[in-house]
Amino acid sequence: MLKHLGGVVLAVLAIASAVLLGIALLPQFFGLAQSQGIAQLAAFRGLAAIAAAVLAIGCLVAALTRRGTRRALPFALAVVLAGISVTGTIMLAGRGIDDQPTAGEATDLSDQVTVLTWNTFGDAVDAGTIAAVAIREGADIVSLPETSATVAEAAAGSMTSGGRPMVAHTVGDGDTATSLLISTGLGEYTVRDDGASGSALARTETLVAQPVLRDGPTIVAVHTTAPLPARLDAWRAELTELAAFCSADADTILAGDFNATLDHLVSPSGTGALADCDDAAASVAVGGLGTWPVQLPAALGAPIDHVMATPGWVTIAARVLTEFDGSGSDHRPVVATLLPRTDR
Repeated sequence: MLKHLGGVVLAVLAIASAVLLGIALLPQFFGLAQSQGIAQLAAFRGLAAIAAAVLAIGCLVAALTRRGTRRALPFALAVVLAGISVTGTIMLAGRGIDDQPTAGEATDLSDQVTVLTWNTFGDAVDAGTIAAVAIREGADIVSLPETSATVAEAAAGSMTSGGRPMVAHTVGDGDTATSLLISTGLGEYTVRDDGASGSALARTETLVAQPVLRDGPTIVAVHTTAPLPARLDAWRAELTELAAFCSADADTILAGDFNATLDHLVSPSGTGALADCDDAAASVAVGGLGTWPVQLPAALGAPIDHVMATPGWVTIAARVLTEFDGSGSDHRPVVATLLPRTDR
């Protein structure tokens, strides 16, 4: 009797696991990408695919050790779980998990804009390192979530001394602030004051910089709330407000820690990853590489840091920089080079 009951319990757990992993790997299909529990699991597609494969093997072993009709259920579960794992792996590979700089090397065009984003984990990365990476990549825009004004200004000073003049902007206090460095070559920018607007983003450290002369893109340095169970509603509201920057007729570049993968950002309206914004990494097939946490291999991490732009921009190169995993931050930098479209 106990043996029979134990078999039933294991079967129920296996079926529940198969359903949960299937939803986690294909959350958009079920309309549950921003739902409690699924939102957290869906961030780690690579790990979910591995878990499904391990369970598939376990079910296959169980099927092979049983006789007659008793092997039907574990065998069926093994097939389903294997299919889930393969589907998740194919989707991950389709977004791109090669961290080598082979996807669209940038040329030095006068109107191209290179964007770097790096969550520095509360000033864990020093200003000199930030400046060195930004200069090496030729960054015109540097989005720095969890970076204080002090570090941002020091990084801007180092870049200016290194021949790449930058102006630093910051919202928030201390090392939980979000900072943004903008090349003087892009013109003068001012930070929009949303403090009294009552919007969801106004309660975060997301920074919105607008060109003073209105002849350049609006730049949004993003840092949304993490999708923790108690903060899920706020997170959803913030992603919705970010999508408002992504209308087809807007001129916007967004970069930062979205605390959301492309699965979370899929919107019923618009054609891009976030409304009408396209994700730079996904555009050149490196969108499957995880940017957090650095303790996991990039193919297994969560791709939650992004560079995105409205349809007036085309991505000509993008990389997730894995060589700075020991720099102190728990996030990897993302760099992308964008070029204004000429076919619009």
